[in-house]
Amino acid sequence: MSTLSGWLPRPRTAAGRDRTASKHDLPTVRGALRCQPPVYSPLTWDATRRAAMQGLGLRDDPRPRVERLVRALYRAQEAVLLGSGTQALELAIRVAVRVAGGSGAVALPAFSCYDVATAAVGAGVRIALYDLDPGTLGPDLDSLAAALVAGTRVVVVAPLWGMPIDWGAIERCAARFGAVVIEDAAQGHGAEWHGLPVGSFGTLSVLSFGRGKGWTGAQGGGLLVRRFPFDTAFTTAEAPGLRSELGVACSAVAQCLLGRPEVYRLPAAIPWLHLGETRYRNPVAPRSMSRAAASLLERTLPLATREAAIRKQNAAALLAHIPPASRARPIAPPASGRPGFLRLPLRLPRGLAGFSDPRAAFCLGVAPGYPATLATLAPVRERLTLPAGPWPGAEDLVRELVTFPTHSLIRAVERHALLRLLEQYH
Repeated sequence: MSTLSGWLPRPRTAAGRDRTASKHDLPTVRGALRCQPPVYSPLTWDATRRAAMQGLGLRDDPRPRVERLVRALYRAQEAVLLGSGTQALELAIRVAVRVAGGSGAVALPAFSCYDVATAAVGAGVRIALYDLDPGTLGPDLDSLAAALVAGTRVVVVAPLWGMPIDWGAIERCAARFGAVVIEDAAQGHGAEWHGLPVGSFGTLSVLSFGRGKGWTGAQGGGLLVRRFPFDTAFTTAEAPGLRSELGVACSAVAQCLLGRPEVYRLPAAIPWLHLGETRYRNPVAPRSMSRAAASLLERTLPLATREAAIRKQNAAALLAHIPPASRARPIAPPASGRPGFLRLPLRLPRGLAGFSDPRAAFCLGVAPGYPATLATLAPVRERLTLPAGPWPGAEDLVRELVTFPTHSLIRAVERHALLRLLEQYH
């Protein structure tokens, strides 16, 4: 049994006296009206109001300022602001394959967000898959090298849930083949490697500013460029119209209204919203970032920075109090990396199925990893350069990976219940 002193307050009776916590605390959380979202990106009503005004052209265009801000934060030579992180990755793949040559294919992690596959399909390129090390979520270097030996000269590396990877090892592997590495840092906000933010290392790096990415513009993404000739290879994307501006404003309003535990149960119960589901989405033509999204990014950066610090504290506390007899296996970051913990990934032998009450786990913000490898997606299979699999590390992660919430909306009683879930796991 783990000790919770110093982190979780002892539950109290109605009379205010301390009592010993027990497994009966879990139904109290389960029966409440609160339902925790898996992720939380802070956003204020004032920022939303100002973004709507800038989106309608009633104030100045914030995008040049945001471009300068992103370049400075991530040590980039150029920054291209786009409608989403997926669009940014699609553009990065298309340009990198054209410049790098080789077989004209891109190497993708076999276990990753389906939007990575969407970007490669949208770029119209062939796809090679490489395996992951399930203990670190980083690339299996032997598997990656095999894809490069076969002629692939562009690699996408995607740190998942804010877990940094050993970037030095990736660069050494790619350098042997003259390959270009695209750093997909869509989930990397708050994470660091060698003291620099994840998103600062690739020849090309991709950022995402969607509602669940820590630093949010409700929508939007960024493509960062650090090496010639890539800085001259980009064409101007389609400009967003009034409909796009209004769409960002509406998304921000919905995020403010529905993204909190008191009301999240309502949208989560609507099947056609597909909240919490991993779904493949067809690619769309890249377009520039809207003024409204850029306005939100300007105003939410201090909030996102503070939120990232809280996520790290909460994740560290959860990890420190996991029961010694628990079957949970944490992910190991590299020695020089500091996770951002967009969520806390854990490996559990039976995934979500091992919880005695999966519904209670859902209400506490626990979520599965990705439900299948990218090789199971029909648009990916049609473009594979090599026979499918095996990718044992990726397949292990499909079965085992579960993520826990780390955001600031988690209350002490809910943190206590999360640990009880791990104690009762079978």
